[in-house]
Amino acid sequence: MIISVALLSFLPPKQTHRKFIDLANMDLSIRPGDIFYLYANGNWIKNNPVPPSKTRWGSFNVLIDNNTERLHKLLEQSAQNKSTPSKFQKVGDFYTSGMDSLRLEKLGYDPIKKDLLRINDLFSLKGMVNEMAFERTQGISSPLLSIYVAQDRKQADKYIPQIGQGGLTLPDRDYYLKHDGRSQKVRDKYVSYM
Repeated sequence: MIISVALLSFLPPKQTHRKFIDLANMDLSIRPGDIFYLYANGNWIKNNPVPPSKTRWGSFNVLIDNNTERLHKLLEQSAQNKSTPSKFQKVGDFYTSGMDSLRLEKLGYDPIKKDLLRINDLFSLKGMVNEMAFERTQGISSPLLSIYVAQDRKQADKYIPQIGQGGLTLPDRDYYLKHDGRSQKVRDKYVSYM
């Protein structure tokens, strides 16, 4: 909420006329029946080549980059301007704390040492269940199960509690189903780790 309201100050002045289809992005030299994609997007593609650091590029990438740049400016301003309202200052301080890599390196794992010691002392099912409940209620993680509220797939006008698989296992199903040497090695090490 804070960021979205403040972001408005970065937006351009309100326009009276909006273009939904910008002819400048189209290549009108191509007949639409031949290659419609180039007819509709040809000039945009010519004027916006894929940057060397990217594997794909489109208008949504431009939008994401612009939003990221605006949010970065907002965070920098919030961090530097001590006269901003306290909520903005808190956001700026939080951002600054994460950007101080020298301090973070110096701290090492001290900030999470207490958590690691607590987890290291788990030796029972009851302890594991209590830890899972603690992590969920503290917003730390969603061990084993993810529980959330979302739209009902059978009645789109209703929201219902949903339960899904949590994220403490291998990243996706391919890690379990591929039989190449690397995948087998990952599974073997995973079982050993568990």
